[in-house]
Amino acid sequence: MKLSNIKAIAIKNFHQIKRDPRMIALSVIAPIIITALFGFVFGGELTHIEIYIVDKDNNFENVFATEIINKFSEDSRIQLNTSISDPNLVKAAVANNFTQAAVILPSTFTQDTLLGRGSQIDLIIGNLSINASNYVIASFEISFGIIMAKYFGASQPKIVIKQLHEVSDGKIPDKINVSLCNYDLGWALLHDKLSDKVIKILKEDDTVDIKKVKSIKDNEDDIKNGNKRGMIIFPKDFTYEALVNKEISVDVRLDGAEPQACGAIMGALSEALSDSFEDTFDKKSFNINEYYYNNIDGTDESVDPITYFTPAIIGFIGFFFGFILTMLSFIRERKEGTMERILTSPLKRSEIIIGYILSFSILSTIQAAVTLIVAILIFNAQIEFSIFILLQAYLIIYLLLLTALGIGIFLSTLAKTEFQIIQFIPLIILPFMLLSGVWSPIETLPDFLRPISSFIPLTYANLAMRDIFLRNETILDIILPIGILALSAFLMISLGIIKLNKTLK
Repeated sequence: MKLSNIKAIAIKNFHQIKRDPRMIALSVIAPIIITALFGFVFGGELTHIEIYIVDKDNNFENVFATEIINKFSEDSRIQLNTSISDPNLVKAAVANNFTQAAVILPSTFTQDTLLGRGSQIDLIIGNLSINASNYVIASFEISFGIIMAKYFGASQPKIVIKQLHEVSDGKIPDKINVSLCNYDLGWALLHDKLSDKVIKILKEDDTVDIKKVKSIKDNEDDIKNGNKRGMIIFPKDFTYEALVNKEISVDVRLDGAEPQACGAIMGALSEALSDSFEDTFDKKSFNINEYYYNNIDGTDESVDPITYFTPAIIGFIGFFFGFILTMLSFIRERKEGTMERILTSPLKRSEIIIGYILSFSILSTIQAAVTLIVAILIFNAQIEFSIFILLQAYLIIYLLLLTALGIGIFLSTLAKTEFQIIQFIPLIILPFMLLSGVWSPIETLPDFLRPISSFIPLTYANLAMRDIFLRNETILDIILPIGILALSAFLMISLGIIKLNKTLK
């Protein structure tokens, strides 16, 4: 073994590479592009997932002080007087015997009570006998206890009782004048409803793009057919339950055919709830009621990953082999001289081209059938493979294979050897696979890459296949992706025919 001979062979190969610009480009540029695409697709996070928000939250409209006073006023002996609004003047009026008692409720009474801040009510007793004093105190405490028990099951705020005069024996008068200073503003005047706080955080989260709607029924079909990924519903008593019972309850309806998107939405919602209430409520009190559409095995979870991948894998396999076999067949024909011999025959070029298209179409038909059969037998997917569904899927795969056929014919005219065909694989197959949503939703792509997926036929095939298999839709429901796929098949085949015709000349 001579070192000089080894050196000569190496130099010869480098000269060959130098004379082939495509080889240089594929050796340097293609790895950069493909590696970056893998990083963008599998290293990125789901963003800008479109969801609906239905906010029925009525806030907390009740005012505790008003309810307590209304209950207190039901006592026939109590005569409420609201002529004096200043608490200092009220205290002076009780001290000077202008009124027999007074109740002073602070402006933040409802708020502080709901938040457990130790709010208090001042009950001031004037020149009353011990029996009358006890009667006023008991009557007010009963009224207070009834209202508090209605919400909390027990009395939380504190009643501060101030007796301004020495008590003496005596009977209870028929009417006891009680001055009232009720400043309680309740909750709603001081605070927005709690659902607004969660929605504000969701708006700032890039994971989801929210759109507020009023009706669940009018918009849930968009979730079922995949136009939107989910819907978050805040019930009418959301704020009430949170403040009174310390329970956070939200309903979520999701497109179960998109497990990754479902997980991202649930993560964004959980984080928004935690950021909103972690300082106030225990996370154990968070109750997210999930409902998943498009899962034939149940509604309490999304489909398995293999179920999500299956429709797209079927389409991708068909496209891949249709593309590769078409290119290899044309190169083999040219390498063996078969095409040149055909050109010397009396056959017309149009007949030759249509003959090639017909033969590869039949091969594509067989490939589509085989791919579907293997998927049924091998893939453990949560899919009902009915005859009607398979026929529709077969049409989608066939249109995709025709597209692959056209691309294969076109590129085969540019390649001179089988090695050059291999050079086209990373430039066509891998970007198609990574940018069309085969392995992950389009929402994982950066914003600048998403428009590119709109020009890839495999994107529409994946969308149509998932709609057929996972969302129980029919061809009539997915006219747009089917139409785009048919148009791309026609354009690719036309382009392939035009290029092949020029090559034959």
